[in-house]
Amino acid sequence: MIDIEPLIQAIRARLIVQVPALGGRVFDRATEGDETPYAAFDTFYGVAADAECIEAEDWTVQIGIYHSMTSKAEVGKIVGQVKAALHGWADTDALTMHPLRVTLVRVMDDPDGVSVHGVVQVEAMVESDG
Repeated sequence: MIDIEPLIQAIRARLIVQVPALGGRVFDRATEGDETPYAAFDTFYGVAADAECIEAEDWTVQIGIYHSMTSKAEVGKIVGQVKAALHGWADTDALTMHPLRVTLVRVMDDPDGVSVHGVVQVEAMVESDG
């Protein structure tokens, strides 16, 4: 299995620089009481995508964008900025990867009845450096 950490860290660094509305709040795991808005890595998984002599995996990463007491339109704006920052982008200095593809964008009410939650899902093929 290919180590996902370099991909997660590259995405995190990209969002911190490219989406100022998040104020640098891009977490591996959010905790109760975090200032909003923020982004957090919700889920990710990989499947084998080997080809000939290349060990690779297709990774799907879901990023949640959370904001309390605001409108869906405001969260939608931040979600759009996250999408723009990631779609077609690759950090080939950090790892051997193909450009990210945004496969899902969604904005919804949170079950807490107060917050609004956005989702941006990306996919990338990552090759083994070993």
